[in-house]
Amino acid sequence: MKKIKLKFYGLGYSNINQALVYIYDMNNNLICECTTYNNELNICINGCSLYKLVAKSKNETLSTYFYVNENDEYHFYFKSSVYARPITFLLTDYYYSNLKIERGEITLWQRQ
Repeated sequence: MKKIKLKFYGLGYSNINQALVYIYDMNNNLICECTTYNNELNICINGCSLYKLVAKSKNETLSTYFYVNENDEYHFYFKSSVYARPITFLLTDYYYSNLKIERGEITLWQRQ
């Protein structure tokens, strides 16, 4: 048995908006059903084997295969970030530092 870490990108933080992960062996037997925490999952499985991974988070499903070899970490990417939280900040005019900008809309996103 080998202890490995699976890292997922495009999820939330802590236990918010995490993925439900299913891992199958080559005979299509379910060997692990877990939920990530802080975008990570630590499991013990047999080394030198191929596994199918299905991860579901909100409306997105990630389905792929990975081979366990000498690596201890494996990285997986969701196509779009499923966690968004509002950010509040004070915006002022460039020329008049005491003039607050009270209306408008700025869209921020994660770099991929």
